[in-house]
Amino acid sequence: MKIPPDFIITTEILKLLSQIESLRLLFKSLPIKTELKNKIERVSLLKSSLYSARIEGNPLTFEQVKDPYLSKNNKKIEVFNILYAIKYLDSYVQSGSFLDLSLILKLHSIVMKDLSASSGFFRTEPGAIFNQAGVAVYVAPDPLKIKELIEQLLTYSNSTSDFPVLQALITHLCFEKIHPYEDGNGRIGRLLIWAILKSKGYDFPAFIPIEEYIDNNRNSYYFHLDQGMKETEEYLKFMLEAFEIEAEKIKDEILNDTNQDTDIILPPRQEEIFAIIKDHLNVSFDFISRRFYKVPARTLRYDLKKLAEKGQIVKVGKTRGSFYRVKKMY
Repeated sequence: MKIPPDFIITTEILKLLSQIESLRLLFKSLPIKTELKNKIERVSLLKSSLYSARIEGNPLTFEQVKDPYLSKNNKKIEVFNILYAIKYLDSYVQSGSFLDLSLILKLHSIVMKDLSASSGFFRTEPGAIFNQAGVAVYVAPDPLKIKELIEQLLTYSNSTSDFPVLQALITHLCFEKIHPYEDGNGRIGRLLIWAILKSKGYDFPAFIPIEEYIDNNRNSYYFHLDQGMKETEEYLKFMLEAFEIEAEKIKDEILNDTNQDTDIILPPRQEEIFAIIKDHLNVSFDFISRRFYKVPARTLRYDLKKLAEKGQIVKVGKTRGSFYRVKKMY
């Protein structure tokens, strides 16, 4: 296996890189409110975790993952393990950091915790990727070669590059071809994209959840991964498009907030309470307190008071039979 594969930076690739860099510089120049930045970060991290799991077949939706009443089964554990791994990366990897073997193993131990007995260990058996018919479409390298190949990959990943985004995407491609684990290779490989970008200081104001685009174009993603070592330019083009499209979404959200002074950014719990009231039209305090049974009643009343002060909701009635509704519907 040649690490990295040979490829040419085509005009199309260069154009996409330029667009991504322009977005990055725009993000840095915009006066982003702290509340909005926190909200975008929170949603982006959850989306990245959810869609990375969905790419591998997890059926959960964004609303189901946010639902505190959904039982914590293996599907939900898959999503939150990825979220924990992202947070670990955020604290472990800094600009100028060198990625090492221990990080690769640690990420797997977090992502596969309570899901696999071999979490944190490379596979010891032959590995292959199968299609839906059960036919092996790719046979992975011998287990005895895994450590050597990963070390070659890390040498490339830690090297100096004029194009850190390409370096991160090539690392993901090669990692999937090495296929070092029995399970979880895709999730770890996508995490490495962000680890490399952060280590190179190629930062954005929030996590760019390219996994959402990949999940929506899953067949194309797997096709380009399959052909990536031979048609590397096409793989890079697909992944750069994912990056640019998802970054554009975040740009639009920031600009909409910048252009609309009337927009109100709510703290997380108040945002959830507002969403419940909006969904159910007329909501009693008892209904809200049942949904947030771990939150003291006094705290919930404070949240409702703040929502009313911000003009988001109104209280109808003054007795125990009173209820809350969204102001725009009143």
